Amino acid sequence: MRLRLISVIGITIIFCVGIIYYSQPVFSSFIIKKESAAERRARFHWQRVKYDFDMMKDPVTGKIPKGIFEAQMLQARSIPEKDQLSITARTTNLNSYIPAGPNNIGGRTRALAYDVRYNGSGNKVLIAGSVSGGIMRSVDGGNNWVRASPENDIHNVTAVAQDPRSGFQDTWYAGGGETFGNSANEDGAPFYGQYMWKSTNNGVSWARLPLNTITDLPGNTSGTSLEAFDHPFDFIHQIAINPLNGDLYVSGHRRVLKSVNGGSSFQVVFASTVAANSSNGQSDVVVTNTGKVIIAMNGGTPDVSLRGVWTSNTGNLGSFTRIAGGSVLGVDSVANWRGNDPADVSRRIVMGLAPSNNNIIYILYENGLSSEPPNPKPEADLFKLDMAGGNNIWTNLSANMPDFSSGNLSGSDPFTVQGGYDMIVKVKPDNINMVFVGGTNLYRSTDGFTTPVTANKPTSDTWINGYSSNLTYTQYQNGHADMHHLVFNPSNPNEAISANDGGIQITSNITAAVVVWSMMRNYQTLQYYDVAIDPAGGTLNFIGGAQDNGTYFRNEDNNLNLANEQIRILGGDGTTAAIGPITASDFTLYASSQQGTLYRDITNDFQQITPAGITANPDGGFGDFVTNFLLDQDNLQDLYYVNYNRLFRTTTASTVTPTTWTELTGVSSLIDPSNGTNISIRGMAISRGPYATSHVLYLGTDNGRIYRLDNPRNAAASTTPVNITPPLLNGTVQDIAVNPNNDDEIIAVVSNYNTTSVWWTKNAKSASPTWKNAEGNLTLPSYRSCMIVVKKDASNNPVTEYYVGTSVGLYSVLNLGTTLTAGGTPTWQREGGTILNYAVVQSLSYRPVDNVLLVGTHGNGMYYTIIGSPNFTPNLNTGINDPVLNDKNFIRAVYPTITANNISFKTGNMFTIKKISIQLYNLSGQQIIKKETGYNDGSVDISRLSRGAYILSINSNDGKYRHIQKIIKN
Repeated sequence: MRLRLISVIGITIIFCVGIIYYSQPVFSSFIIKKESAAERRARFHWQRVKYDFDMMKDPVTGKIPKGIFEAQMLQARSIPEKDQLSITARTTNLNSYIPAGPNNIGGRTRALAYDVRYNGSGNKVLIAGSVSGGIMRSVDGGNNWVRASPENDIHNVTAVAQDPRSGFQDTWYAGGGETFGNSANEDGAPFYGQYMWKSTNNGVSWARLPLNTITDLPGNTSGTSLEAFDHPFDFIHQIAINPLNGDLYVSGHRRVLKSVNGGSSFQVVFASTVAANSSNGQSDVVVTNTGKVIIAMNGGTPDVSLRGVWTSNTGNLGSFTRIAGGSVLGVDSVANWRGNDPADVSRRIVMGLAPSNNNIIYILYENGLSSEPPNPKPEADLFKLDMAGGNNIWTNLSANMPDFSSGNLSGSDPFTVQGGYDMIVKVKPDNINMVFVGGTNLYRSTDGFTTPVTANKPTSDTWINGYSSNLTYTQYQNGHADMHHLVFNPSNPNEAISANDGGIQITSNITAAVVVWSMMRNYQTLQYYDVAIDPAGGTLNFIGGAQDNGTYFRNEDNNLNLANEQIRILGGDGTTAAIGPITASDFTLYASSQQGTLYRDITNDFQQITPAGITANPDGGFGDFVTNFLLDQDNLQDLYYVNYNRLFRTTTASTVTPTTWTELTGVSSLIDPSNGTNISIRGMAISRGPYATSHVLYLGTDNGRIYRLDNPRNAAASTTPVNITPPLLNGTVQDIAVNPNNDDEIIAVVSNYNTTSVWWTKNAKSASPTWKNAEGNLTLPSYRSCMIVVKKDASNNPVTEYYVGTSVGLYSVLNLGTTLTAGGTPTWQREGGTILNYAVVQSLSYRPVDNVLLVGTHGNGMYYTIIGSPNFTPNLNTGINDPVLNDKNFIRAVYPTITANNISFKTGNMFTIKKISIQLYNLSGQQIIKKETGYNDGSVDISRLSRGAYILSINSNDGKYRHIQKIIKN
């Protein structure tokens, strides 16, 4: 059942059920498309890496510039917020951004901890670290979460730890930097953390620890360039605290540091001067209850003298003794140890200390084998170390690792760790024999893996999260694949929380025969690549594709409490998505997954509609990692699909099959005559409104070109687009936006660093457009998205707003064209305050008929806002008139105009009008009430509003009539 928005008071939204378009059962029985190729994350890992890196690198040097993130953040913090009351900030037309979820799935999470004082009543504090969403905190056991990161953080947290000592337990530490799984394996490419963070008020607020107080080894340097691996805090894999004296250990990339003064200064106590790249420098550290420090260094690190497992009774420099993983493979190692690699290939090592007996530690490492056919083997070995009595007794448990003889499932069975991307080993706090290992899936052994976790078919006793244990790529019920952490309730060790690429899930009984997980709600950390809005006005239905979490649909139905509990319709890495027609009985959705796959879903009838004969990707699949397509939101049968430089068109989107697309060969012959995989179309935008032959399709490429295809619906397949590229443009044209009322005006954004990134023109349909650099005061970020919004202010004057989504937040400016045409420089202002913060705004979607703007972040889910009074007059040059104002035949009277409670209105005699829309604005232009009703007398309740002046606007559904009235609330 589709809903109509009734009112917005401040940031509170009140809904009621309106006209019935579809019933709840249509979506409550939603079928999730389960496609094995779309779920196989490992297969396309490096293509995702390459896509992200190419989007950001300096187009000249091919590297991410050193220091760029800190520089762009400093610039972002200097830009005025749109809602600040200052001379430099615009205080009109403020937008309220409302979270849109999803609240039933989260993004990739590597850091997680219970407060050690957690008791389920007086203390229910949890701290989590989202890889690209920041530090998240819950005070109610995970039912609700708030972002606790400071505004100037990097949104990148991979490790958290609490001081366990009595009297010090309000102290926490956090660090970031993800070397694998997030970006390319080369200098300048991974996501760096740089800073350590400390909280002394139990995670409520956090402050940076200094960078320049580290005593390093001779030959090492500790620089402070954020986008270069030149500092130990760039990559923090683990944080551990000595429970006896509070000494702090930070396990970084090829270095381990120690602080004896709460992080005021650090000493590197274990390190190499041999560089390690982003796939083979990981380390791990644990500290026992007697103060013994145990370090595990990647067995592929180039400095072979550091490989393996080391112990020290003091944790001081020079005190560590190797106990496994010798420098000569198989000579001075533990028997049958396969944790070294002669070719310096990653052999990540992780450790699990038994809480109930700190003499016991389990060690899991990459063994260099592959779970892929033709000879699939578990990709990790497991050893048990017993240190009792000062003796190191090793037990090799590797033969018992999960491997089910009923059949191989690539990337899932046998035990798979995807190059060390997902690896954990944990021991239940009160049972030394209940041991858990995680890769793509989570497994449990009740005898410490002393017997094989193999059988003809997996059982619920062993396979407890990840993919389904029925050996398919479906997800475990309420679970998710790719394990990164497992933590236990300090007051109830049967309760556990799993952290993975799908956020966090909790179980009340980790020992149950069938472990039942529940998604921890309101952990809004999804990493969107693309979001889209329902084209039908008056709805709040959204869809989006997210990294490793597929495609989710937000159904604004009659179950108000579940509006943000989105429905998963496709697996894999969700990429571009779109919403087609929705009626009372059916719906049409479009969703895609990594590298080329496109699906159409008409009322649970899934069809793969990827065009046939497209160019293959060398690493598997077709096209770029993010599948790119464009559904014309005003002409829902027109669909365009991208395959590198190739563009395919259909004018029958609801029935198209893989063989009935038309390839626009003139496009590929101009963009890349040699074809291949070197050049791709990234940005696309099309004229708004009912289709006219004057419409155009704009295309932006990753080699710095912008093209215009005239009359795209009807153009002959061989038609060559017009090259309208600005002369100085260089980089990836990630997005293009068209003025909904005038398709001659567009803006285009370039995502790369160190290049001019915002371009504007008002004559894009000419043979040689005049372009202007529109960066203004926002010159440093990576630009990801853009939008042009048309509206009318409270005085009924037309206004054009421009929005850009960047790597450090969302920004807007008024009347950009007027400023640039007059030779001025635009002054961008930051949107969303502490709601959007400085999140990466990857995607924007806009519906001009009622001015709903949807914001898709890469790390904090989606948000929406309603931007003032609509002014959508598509195909403006055809002469469509503005609405007739204050015609008494439309609205006879509005009264009283000064009131404390209700405003009443009487309709006239225009009986051809079926519906009216009622909006109330404050004098800043912010819409605070909106509702739709039939064309009859009615009233508006303003009793809850603050005193002051407001503007009432009543509009006919055909857009021909409007009544404007100033109201005083006393």
